[in-house]
Parts: sequence; C-alpha cells; structure tokens
Amino acid sequence: MNRQELVRQLDAYIDSHRAKILEDWKSLVRIPSVSVEGTEEKPFGEACARILDHALAMADQRGFAVNNHGNWYGTAFLESRKEGEGIIGIFSHLDVVEPGEGWTYDPFEPLEKDGFLIGRGAGDNKSGVIIGLYTMQAIKELGIPLGSNLMLYFGCNEEAGMKDAERFAKEHVMPDYSMVPDLFFPVCYGEKGSLRLTLQSTSGFSQITGFSAGKAENMIPASASAEIAFSRPLYEEAVRLAEGRTDIEVLEKSNKIVITSAGVGGHSAMPAGSVNGIWLLVDFLKDLTALAESDRKICAALADFSGDSDGSALGIAWEDEPSGKLVCAATVARMDGSIPEALFSIRYPVTDYRERIETELLRVIGSRGFAVKHIVNNDPMYMEKDEPYIRRLMKVYHEVTGKPNEPYVIDGGTYARKLKHAVGYGGGNGVRAPFLPKGHGGVHQPDEARSIDGVLEAIRIYVLSAMEIDAMIQEERKEKGQRKNESRDGDCRGEVRQNGRNWNED
Repeated sequence: MNRQELVRQLDAYIDSHRAKILEDWKSLVRIPSVSVEGTEEKPFGEACARILDHALAMADQRGFAVNNHGNWYGTAFLESRKEGEGIIGIFSHLDVVEPGEGWTYDPFEPLEKDGFLIGRGAGDNKSGVIIGLYTMQAIKELGIPLGSNLMLYFGCNEEAGMKDAERFAKEHVMPDYSMVPDLFFPVCYGEKGSLRLTLQSTSGFSQITGFSAGKAENMIPASASAEIAFSRPLYEEAVRLAEGRTDIEVLEKSNKIVITSAGVGGHSAMPAGSVNGIWLLVDFLKDLTALAESDRKICAALADFSGDSDGSALGIAWEDEPSGKLVCAATVARMDGSIPEALFSIRYPVTDYRERIETELLRVIGSRGFAVKHIVNNDPMYMEKDEPYIRRLMKVYHEVTGKPNEPYVIDGGTYARKLKHAVGYGGGNGVRAPFLPKGHGGVHQPDEARSIDGVLEAIRIYVLSAMEIDAMIQEERKEKGQRKNESRDGDCRGEVRQNGRNWNED
C-alpha cells in the first residue's frame, strides 16, 4: 500500500469511527478521577482506580495486551510484547484536577457543543487517552506493520506529582521514543523546571481566624476567603472599601466577617489572563486600617509575593532564550493553626537551576517574616530542536496539516520530563471554544473544552508518526548491528594476527 492510499484509508477509518470515538471519550470524562492520597490497594483513590479499570477494559476489548500495575498506572501493548524489539510509547493520564467553581456546564457530564467536547479532563488529558487508544486500533485494523512494540500508558498521578511515572521508570524498560499527547501541536522540545514550595509565616494571625484558597498545586485559584472575628469598625471599613467592586464580597456570618475574592482561574504555568484570588484577597486585607497591624504586615508580604507572575518580588526572576521568563504563581492558601501559609508553583527556565532560586528566595522571604516549610523539585526537560527525532515528528506534522508552525518550549510539565527521548506532541489543535467567556474553556479552567476535529486530526498524526518512529528505530538497530559486525570482524582478524602477520591475507 503506497503512502497516499494509506492516508486515504486512515482518513476514512477515523471518519467512520467518529461517533464511537466521542462515546468512549465521554465515558472517561464522566468519571471524576481526581488523584488523591489513597490506600495501598488504591494509591490514588477510588475514582482513579475505577477509571483505570475502565480504560484497560476498553483496551482489552480491542485485543490489546493490558496490565494493571497495582492501580499506580496501566499499560496496553498493541500485541504481546516482542522481546528484543524497540518500544514506542504513548503516555496519557486519566487523572484530572478538581473542577473548581464557576462552571456553566456540569464538569462531569460531558457536552458536545459547536464542535467541542466540554467537561473536566476533556482536554487534559482524557483526549490524550482517546488519541492513543484509537492510534493503536487504527494501526491494528488497517494492518499497518510495525517492527517495534507500541505501548499506551495510562497514568493516574500526573496532576499531583507524577509519582506513577517515576514508578514506571523504576519497574520497566524505557521506550526508545515516546510521544505525550498532553499539549498542542507541533513538538514541545523543552519543559521548564518545576519547583513547588510552601511559604509559611514565622508568626501567626491575631484577628484572622480563617484563610483559604485553592485545591490543586498547579491551578491558579479564582477565589479566596478570609474569616475575621467580628468587629463593627472593621466590618464597616471593609464594606466601604469593597463598595462598587465586583471582585470583593464582604459579609457578616455567625458573628464573623467573611471576605471573599472573585478573580479568574487558570493553569499556574500559563497565568496570562488569570487574576489570582489569593492576591486579590490579601491585597484588600492589607489596606484595612482597623485590622491588627501584625495581620496587615503578613498580608502585605503575601500580596507582594503573589502580585507578579515572574517571581520578581521573590527575587527569583530569570529568563533565557529557549524558554523565556520564569513563571511563578500562588496556588493554595491555608492555615496551620493560626499560622498562614501559601503554596507557590514556580516554572523555571531550562538553563536555570534550583540552587539559585532557593538562595535568592530565602534571602527575600526571611526579611519579610517567612520561611520555606516544604519544597519539591522537578528538573527541566530540554532537547535540541534539530535532533533527528524532532525533525521526523515535524515532518509528519507539516505533511498532515500543511501549517508552518515550529517546535516550542512550555512553562508547564508533562510525563516527557520523566522519560527518555520523550516530547510533548499535540493532543489538540490549540483552537479555543469561541462561545465561552474569558477564563473558561482552557485546561484547569471551568468549562474545559477540546476541539473534536483537533482530536481526530491528532489520531491521523499519531498513526503516521508511529510509522515514522518505527522506521527510525529499525534504521538505528540496523546501523548498530552493522557496527557490532564490523567490530566482531575486527576482533577476529586480530585473533589470527601472529608475529606481526595477518594469516587471513594468505
């Protein structure tokens, strides 16, 4: 079958399966698979275990070789694994962030509207699961031969630390090359480092009795709330300062003053267009003259720390040519007794390093009455964009779409940083739902939506990319074999050389 005929059959196959693709996609979105601390049997909670079983059942029904690895993650091979052959990996994840507030539609009852599927995880990353599943199904049913193994990975902890991928890396042979359908096309050849740290005040609040915002470490909260013991002068001042504002609400409840902010949520790696609810709240509280001076001082520091998106106030701003500026966002706020603390999500450039950030940050926060309570780091991922692997994927992308788009670097992170020879590669076409208001429709936002045509196109691209990677693996193995033979021949010639004479010459 020539290339043109294959593409024609592939297009017809995907088009004929559109309804089934949507049905399977929706069945995944309906399961509220937020990754949580679970039990030994279900390490990421009941919902993640349930959706993993569901996804593996979908793969098993298609005749793939499936395995549930202790509810940490699942794998599906196109056929029983061929030992000694290469492996091509497709890495998707089933877990999602909390739905949060502000949805127009039900987050776990997927809705098809104007060419988009709406629901939590419709894009991040249950569309990636569908892309991987139907890539393998199309290759199988169209009889496309591969010399390499093709594996689909189902993750359950991508949004909460990637402990599943770390376990996979310890338990399995790494695929030769992997694609991660958790972004947009074309190829992402670099991911910034990820530093998550909790800053804690060295002194407690005296009047503020409640302080909370956010549920996910990589999700900018739209709202935040503070509770304060009721005081008439403080209440009247807060009402006066909030007058005419739509982003601050002041209420009296159960002999307490409750102050709530209303911003615009988003992904912590992509803060543009968002308005952080934590910053809105503490920026308002710091100006309440009737509030205790010590409380105002803490709020003023937090307002400074959370008021920019490049870490300037924390003294950690940095940028480089491949990946641009450092990105910093406060994502969770809470109290440990009377002590306020805030979790910050920091995405640092591919040429930056953790030690610099920690040194500069500690110097700044110490002078403002804060300390680091907890810190977790994931190093950057970076490949040269002219590497053969990236060039091959770009060739397929340009062939299918005809678009001139070039490889890129992201502020966020995917499983690619935990693997070898792995890149973020599509998952969507980057088209936003035009009928949704600002702050809606993106990943980690309310009314998360993904273009249906974009996912169908991604399946086409992935099938052809799997063929291209397979050809590259076979070429590499052939070259490696030739080098071994040449080395073996050289060793043999050396063994018969005696007294300065090569006896093979006779």
